[in-house]
Amino acid sequence: MLGLDGLAQSAWISVARTVIGTVLTVLASAYLGFMFTQQKMWKRSFWYRFVVITMYFNAGLIPMFITMKNYGLTNNFWVYILPAIVQPFNIILVKTYIESIPASLQEAAEVDGAGTMTVFWKIVLPMCTPILATVAIFSAVNQWNSFQDTLIYMTDSKLWSLQYLLYTYINQASSIANSVKANAANAALLATAATPTAIRMTVSVIVVLPIMFIYPFFQRFFVKGMMLGAVKG
Repeated sequence: MLGLDGLAQSAWISVARTVIGTVLTVLASAYLGFMFTQQKMWKRSFWYRFVVITMYFNAGLIPMFITMKNYGLTNNFWVYILPAIVQPFNIILVKTYIESIPASLQEAAEVDGAGTMTVFWKIVLPMCTPILATVAIFSAVNQWNSFQDTLIYMTDSKLWSLQYLLYTYINQASSIANSVKANAANAALLATAATPTAIRMTVSVIVVLPIMFIYPFFQRFFVKGMMLGAVKG
């Protein structure tokens, strides 16, 4: 299984999209969540509703594919990253969390001459560690487990994600196993052949292990972030 052609390349693609995508999603969610709490933001309510409505309505698969193709993102690594940066659910979580932070902290900083970006980077962002850890987990799991974007946008096997490669291999392994079982004369090969179930279990372990190793380090932030991000204090 570990000697499968293209496995190392696909693993690097999945790791890269997970790391880069998670970092950019966390930063975008933090900044937009912060800006949507600022009363002085131009047409704040309009832009907030504009972002939230995308949770319930989208353009559909075909228009999305045409858009990605027109931007030159098909068979391009950045198609894994750019469409997933702005996540309305994450923005709502961060916005709700920031609203629970006493407004007096920001007001005191502004009295001392701090601008909007200074308040964001030096006051708000350091206080948002729990909710940002929650957003990071959501984003990382989504990026790591995603294979539909590879299925839709990628024909270059060098850019296949690990999940899509393993999914393809499972399908191939099932066909091979069925053809071997149909050949009753080759009993020795039949006895030693890996079954589709065994292959599926192996694939499941490969896919789940990285998340299992990472989650314990973020668990305390995840629970706290969900509690504080869900209820305005």
